[in-house]
Amino acid sequence: MRWPWQPRSTGQRLLVRRVGSQHAFVLTDGAPGDEPTRLLRWGLLPEARPVPAGETIALLDPADYQILKVDTPNVPQEELKAAARWQIKEMVDVDIAELTLDVMHVGGDVARANTASSHQLFVIAARNSAIKALTSGAAAFSEHIGVVDIWETALRNLLAAQARADDLAARACAAVLIDEQHCLLVVCAGDELFYTRRLEGDLALLARARGVQVEAASADLPLGFEYQPGGTFDSGNTQESPLVVELQRSIDVWERSWPDLPLARLYVLTAEHGAEVASLIQRELGQRTVALDPMAAFAPDAPPPEGDAAQALAACLPLLGAALRTETRKL
Repeated sequence: MRWPWQPRSTGQRLLVRRVGSQHAFVLTDGAPGDEPTRLLRWGLLPEARPVPAGETIALLDPADYQILKVDTPNVPQEELKAAARWQIKEMVDVDIAELTLDVMHVGGDVARANTASSHQLFVIAARNSAIKALTSGAAAFSEHIGVVDIWETALRNLLAAQARADDLAARACAAVLIDEQHCLLVVCAGDELFYTRRLEGDLALLARARGVQVEAASADLPLGFEYQPGGTFDSGNTQESPLVVELQRSIDVWERSWPDLPLARLYVLTAEHGAEVASLIQRELGQRTVALDPMAAFAPDAPPPEGDAAQALAACLPLLGAALRTETRKL
């Protein structure tokens, strides 16, 4: 029951992150779990300004936190964070007192036959100073920051939505988010996060996807290609992409660790030329690879972005994933 003097609740959700000197934001409408979520406003602004919403989620930059995997300590659920703090004490390069921790079970809370997933934890260790700076900056959008989220779970949300749409929800699928500064891989099954890794970017691969010729220094060209009458030497096709190499290594680790969950598909999430990047990776990796449309999880009447369209989409990719957050549990 709602008394007349109580404020009317709203299903609107605001997602914010700092991008250099600018501010990216996404405003959605709809209760968590509703499909499709309505996208009301989004974009990249030179300065933050208030946006009314029922809930505000701020997204940490990957440089401000680590994700560590540890064995699940044999303690009650409510003591997991305290126990994890002792486990990672020697794994971080700062005083443990300067970190805020959260934990989540690898593969979710459901017990599984594979002990590698059912007895391990992801420990998220974020700098207190970074959280304070993030929430202080986000206060210009909203005074009430309810949740601080991370890129890995945001990418998991987009991957899970796409896997459900492709009838692959019960299968293991991977997604790699690629932009000019970040390259992030996650593997999920049944809407749960099982594996994550940060990779080195590959600007040459992105350039090839855009149709830009990648020139190689003459000293680096293979013997016999110094003189090429009638055409130019396509050095980009002779060198294996370092990103593809690392993706293959990650897939190999996955298949050894979870042989009962073979990888069904790899999705590529990028602001521009997603289909071309996916095609290049599929050709070199030999794994079924397709572009992930971040807007597919939202209602079709989404408005255009505020600010430069290309820059706004790149800045808002992780926010669109965080907008699909349905978690309510406290670990």
